[in-house]
Amino acid sequence: MEESPLSRAPSRGGVNFLNVARTYIPNTKVECHYTLPPGTMPSASDWIGIFKVEAACVRDYHTFVWSSVPESTTDGSPIHTSVQFQ
Repeated sequence: MEESPLSRAPSRGGVNFLNVARTYIPNTKVECHYTLPPGTMPSASDWIGIFKVEAACVRDYHTFVWSSVPESTTDGSPIHTSVQFQ
């Protein structure tokens, strides 16, 4: 799969999604790796969604999963983590 330009640039919130493919095979597991910038405080109410390109708002997601809160973080360091879509 070809890598998408989305994997090279941080989103507006500063989250950097890594190794984003241009397309994914339906009905397969998708592992989403991302990095939170230094100073970000992860929360149990954070989630990661998969959207169609033409999505008009945050409620137009195809599916989502709750992100995990890392057990420990080092202040001033980026947080590398992942979620898995079933």
